[in-house]
Amino acid sequence: MGALILWVLPEYSAGMTVAKIAVSLPSETLRALDKTRRRKALTRSAAVAEAVRDWASAAAPDDADQRYAEAYLRKPERLVELASVAEAATAGWEPWE
Repeated sequence: MGALILWVLPEYSAGMTVAKIAVSLPSETLRALDKTRRRKALTRSAAVAEAVRDWASAAAPDDADQRYAEAYLRKPERLVELASVAEAATAGWEPWE
Protein backbone atom coordinates (compact mmCIF):
# COMPACT_ATOMS: atom_id res chain seq x y z
CA MET A 1 0.00 0.00 0.00
CA GLY A 2 1.10 3.55 -0.69
CA ALA A 3 1.71 6.14 1.99
CA LEU A 4 -1.08 8.50 2.91
CA ILE A 5 0.05 12.11 2.68
CA LEU A 6 -1.98 14.77 4.43
CA TRP A 7 -1.54 18.39 3.46
CA VAL A 8 -2.05 20.74 6.36
CA LEU A 9 -2.76 24.30 5.40
CA PRO A 10 -1.32 26.67 8.01
CA GLU A 11 -4.20 29.13 7.68
CA TYR A 12 -6.76 26.48 8.60
CA SER A 13 -6.78 25.08 12.11
CA ALA A 14 -8.90 22.27 13.50
CA GLY A 15 -11.20 24.58 15.46
CA MET A 16 -11.62 27.15 12.70
CA THR A 17 -15.01 27.59 11.13
CA VAL A 18 -15.09 28.22 7.41
CA ALA A 19 -17.77 29.39 5.03
CA LYS A 20 -18.16 28.31 1.45
CA ILE A 21 -18.84 31.02 -1.10
CA ALA A 22 -19.35 31.11 -4.83
CA VAL A 23 -17.69 33.82 -6.88
CA SER A 24 -17.67 34.61 -10.58
CA LEU A 25 -14.35 35.54 -12.17
CA PRO A 26 -13.41 36.47 -15.69
CA SER A 27 -11.76 33.49 -17.42
CA GLU A 28 -8.44 35.34 -17.69
CA THR A 29 -8.44 36.05 -13.95
CA LEU A 30 -9.18 32.41 -13.17
CA ARG A 31 -6.31 31.29 -15.41
CA ALA A 32 -3.96 33.70 -13.62
CA LEU A 33 -5.20 32.45 -10.24
CA ASP A 34 -4.65 28.81 -11.19
CA LYS A 35 -1.21 29.48 -12.66
CA THR A 36 -0.07 31.34 -9.54
CA ARG A 37 -1.58 28.93 -7.03
CA ARG A 38 0.00 25.93 -8.76
CA ARG A 39 3.39 27.66 -8.66
CA LYS A 40 2.90 28.33 -4.95
CA ALA A 41 1.48 24.82 -4.33
CA LEU A 42 -1.82 26.16 -2.98
CA THR A 43 -5.38 25.01 -3.37
CA ARG A 44 -7.80 27.45 -4.99
CA SER A 45 -9.42 28.02 -1.60
CA ALA A 46 -6.10 28.79 0.05
CA ALA A 47 -5.05 31.10 -2.80
CA VAL A 48 -8.35 33.01 -2.71
CA ALA A 49 -8.25 33.21 1.10
CA GLU A 50 -4.69 34.60 0.93
CA ALA A 51 -5.66 37.14 -1.72
CA VAL A 52 -8.73 38.32 0.21
CA ARG A 53 -6.74 38.52 3.47
CA ASP A 54 -4.00 40.58 1.76
CA TRP A 55 -6.56 42.84 0.06
CA ALA A 56 -8.48 43.44 3.30
CA SER A 57 -5.26 44.13 5.18
CA ALA A 58 -4.09 46.62 2.54
CA ALA A 59 -7.49 48.31 2.45
CA ALA A 60 -7.69 48.73 6.23
CA PRO A 61 -6.29 51.99 7.56
CA ASP A 62 -3.10 51.55 9.52
CA ASP A 63 -2.94 52.73 13.14
CA ALA A 64 -1.41 56.11 12.26
CA ASP A 65 -4.11 56.84 9.68
CA GLN A 66 -6.82 55.75 12.10
CA ARG A 67 -5.44 57.94 14.90
CA TYR A 68 -5.20 60.94 12.52
CA ALA A 69 -8.78 60.49 11.34
CA GLU A 70 -10.09 60.18 14.90
CA ALA A 71 -8.10 63.24 16.03
CA TYR A 72 -9.29 65.24 13.03
CA LEU A 73 -12.89 64.40 13.85
CA ARG A 74 -12.32 65.63 17.40
CA LYS A 75 -10.48 68.79 16.32
CA PRO A 76 -10.60 69.67 12.61
CA GLU A 77 -7.88 71.91 11.20
CA ARG A 78 -8.80 75.55 10.99
CA LEU A 79 -8.75 77.44 7.69
CA VAL A 80 -5.71 79.49 8.75
CA GLU A 81 -3.75 76.28 9.44
CA LEU A 82 -4.68 74.85 6.06
CA ALA A 83 -3.70 78.10 4.34
CA SER A 84 -0.24 78.08 5.91
CA VAL A 85 0.31 74.45 4.84
CA ALA A 86 -0.81 75.27 1.29
CA GLU A 87 1.46 78.33 1.22
CA ALA A 88 4.48 76.31 2.35
CA ALA A 89 3.74 73.54 -0.14
CA THR A 90 3.51 75.94 -3.08
CA ALA A 91 6.24 78.42 -2.08
CA GLY A 92 8.68 77.18 -4.72
CA TRP A 93 6.20 77.19 -7.57
CA GLU A 94 6.59 79.56 -10.49
CA PRO A 95 3.78 82.13 -10.80
CA TRP A 96 1.04 81.34 -13.27
CA GLU A 97 0.43 83.65 -16.19
